[in-house]
Amino acid sequence: MSGLIDSVLDFARGRLGGGIALQQVSSDSLVPVLDLIVAELRTAWPDRVIETDFTIAQPFSCDRERVAQLFSNLLANAITHGAADAPIRTKAWTHGDLFELSVANVGEPISLAAVEHLFQPFYRNSLRPTQQGLGLGLYIASMIAQAHGGRLDVTSTPAETRFTFRMPVNSWVPS
Repeated sequence: MSGLIDSVLDFARGRLGGGIALQQVSSDSLVPVLDLIVAELRTAWPDRVIETDFTIAQPFSCDRERVAQLFSNLLANAITHGAADAPIRTKAWTHGDLFELSVANVGEPISLAAVEHLFQPFYRNSLRPTQQGLGLGLYIASMIAQAHGGRLDVTSTPAETRFTFRMPVNSWVPS
């Protein structure tokens, strides 16, 4: 319930022009936070294989709690919508002047028509009786990416669906 309330509050702040609030800290402690998210989701879904490759070679400023929220939303979506018998691959790394975080899964590809609406509030690509949430996760994740001066992209083919968050490592100034 608390997560749903926080999502609605983030949505309201975003729609009212205040944007997502960020707290700038060093990324030095980002890998343990990402590892914690993976551990929590592995506990909730012990039958799912989640592979990690976290190689952050240079420190940079970000709001690690918001990046963790973005990552958690993407990873939970991959678990929910991906093929149960295929691993989910996660990667976080720095290269050049970019930080990238990606989550990839195998499963039914997202249609081009749905891709156009994925980052809009309350959009849900498919509804199942067991599906929970308000359809705000990807919208909030994209707002977090934008608040960091970055972007969240998706590619979806029959081979894989991949969400990638990219942000510059040297130019983020919190709003």
